[in-house]
Amino acid sequence: MRVRPGAFNLFFGLMAWVGLLAGCATGSDEKTPEGDQKPEKQASTLRLHMETETTGMGTGKIKIKRSPPSVTLNVEKNAFADEGYLEEARVLDGMAGPILYLKFNTQGALRLQMWTVSKPGRRIAVWTKWTEGRWLGAPMINAPIEDGLLVFSPDATREELERIARGLNNVAIKLGNQKKPDKSEAEVAKKEKAKAKSAAKVARETDQSGQTAEEMFLK
Repeated sequence: MRVRPGAFNLFFGLMAWVGLLAGCATGSDEKTPEGDQKPEKQASTLRLHMETETTGMGTGKIKIKRSPPSVTLNVEKNAFADEGYLEEARVLDGMAGPILYLKFNTQGALRLQMWTVSKPGRRIAVWTKWTEGRWLGAPMINAPIEDGLLVFSPDATREELERIARGLNNVAIKLGNQKKPDKSEAEVAKKEKAKAKSAAKVARETDQSGQTAEEMFLK
């Protein structure tokens, strides 16, 4: 397979950009008060590693959880997918906490399908780096992943996940995997978020206005 020099240089230029932004930020004028990059310049990396039963030079042991009960896995050292295949990252609300939603592009979806079609019962170890690097989780493969979606409960706070997702989406935009949001759309989303906060505040104030359980529920 022949690779065009321009595409080759673009790939390594992008990887250098991701490595720079996902690591320590350079230039104090580009940092937030917390020491991280400005939101529009933040980047995150992503690596998916398949659990394996074999041991050898191409495998390694990892620990998923930072606190008990921890999960130790033997995985292939070479990732089968990374942020280059990602189309979108979102943080959703789950029953037990925040959930990370990862949507892969066509090529990424094909890789997910290929790597999960014959491996039921194994896990996909998910590594990411933003301002720090961590194994976020290891979702179990119950069936082949054919829709390009990987959704799981990660070992991270919601604040960390928002930062991770924002960085991944910035990379996806840079790669052309995701359309850059229109300013008008961003403003609408910002106003809707403000309305939601106002509605929540009104609801809390109403709930504290003297209502009792007797008024709300049947005996």
